[in-house]
Amino acid sequence: MIQTEVKSLGRNEHQVHVTVAQGEYDRIYGAMVNKLTMQAKLPGFRPGKTPSHVIKKQFGAKLHEDTISELIQTHYVTAIESSGLTPAVQPMLDVPAAQPASGFEFTMKVTTWPEVELKPLNELSFDKTTVNVEDADIQAVIDRLQASQVKYELDAERAAEKGDQLHIDFCGSIDGEEFDGGKGEDVPLVLGEGRFIPGFEDQLIGKKAGEDVTIEVTFPADYQAAHLAGKAASFASTVKSVGRPVTAESEDALAEMLGFADAAALRADAQTRLEQEAVEASRASTREAAFDALLAANEMELPEALIEEDMRATTRRVLENMKQQGVQMGAELFDNEEFRNEVRSRSEKGLKLSVLLQRIREAGDLSVSDAEIDAEIDRQSTQYPEAQRDQFKAWVHSQKEQMASLRERLLERTCIEYVVAQATTSPVSKPLSVWQQEQEQ
Repeated sequence: MIQTEVKSLGRNEHQVHVTVAQGEYDRIYGAMVNKLTMQAKLPGFRPGKTPSHVIKKQFGAKLHEDTISELIQTHYVTAIESSGLTPAVQPMLDVPAAQPASGFEFTMKVTTWPEVELKPLNELSFDKTTVNVEDADIQAVIDRLQASQVKYELDAERAAEKGDQLHIDFCGSIDGEEFDGGKGEDVPLVLGEGRFIPGFEDQLIGKKAGEDVTIEVTFPADYQAAHLAGKAASFASTVKSVGRPVTAESEDALAEMLGFADAAALRADAQTRLEQEAVEASRASTREAAFDALLAANEMELPEALIEEDMRATTRRVLENMKQQGVQMGAELFDNEEFRNEVRSRSEKGLKLSVLLQRIREAGDLSVSDAEIDAEIDRQSTQYPEAQRDQFKAWVHSQKEQMASLRERLLERTCIEYVVAQATTSPVSKPLSVWQQEQEQ
């Protein structure tokens, strides 16, 4: 029915020439004629009774185009399978204008994944990191909770200080004219957090509930609202309340505030959560070291079409994430050389690792069982109150994309464990706090 001929165009680039027999063209063409006969309404003929030669004369060009489209859709996948190639990106289709006297031809440009012979894993050498939880890590969590669990007690006679929470009404104007977005009522504001325009909060220090104050500020030159950037503004403001911060006086009081029986229970919970973070940190550090070693040992050249396709997908994800955060970016982002270089670097690294991990899966015959997936979902469910865990697990199981992503992450973890078991590793130990600082940097 079809014949395929494969021609190499270079590294990982192939041309597949497809020839469809005349009989197959005639079969589909005939089906198109019959279909159009039933649909066509031509003067002088009852519906469905128009002679085929009239249909062919009236709609010849459309019949030919529809036949070609149907031929390609019908034999596209079969042609790829017959070629023996596995496309890495969507093949590029080309239908020559000049067709043979008999039959039909089209070609596809197929880009395939690079062929890589995995270097022996026992020749790799890298650090195997263990991240540990220390007493100081637990104390840091308690300190953060102590600082964040703040209540504010209203005091009608209190002069506002840094750290106090005020509720204010304000109305902003520029040259005596109010502007959009410059008005607020009963707005909470903690002095010293720097949420407002520079200089705004400073002018509220010392004020009491019920006082009116005119705040004079200048919008920063790089302010996100361009029509306000660099302009001087006045805010007619009223302090409605002043609240002084009140924190738990002891760890037991803090624990009670957070729903724990006592300080010991709070610390035990903090330690459990930090140990889970340390396990993930250990895996992440070792994984990156293993990735770097694999990339250094296995050089490969990626097809340009594959890189560009991944760059486009990465850029779409970046733009979508920025949009969800309320940041709109235009075409200038694509013209930024630094941005494009960063995206290209990430794409090349990710694609190369995909190839290498696939080779590792094949070499070790690695897979992930349903029991392992269920165990991971059970572990994740412990982040929720016990009464909500079954609901969380049922939700994850109902999400196909979530389950597929989870399987891929566990399979990657299995691959890394396989590499670590065979490579030469040097033990490295570090406190969780040090690892956290490294991530922030």
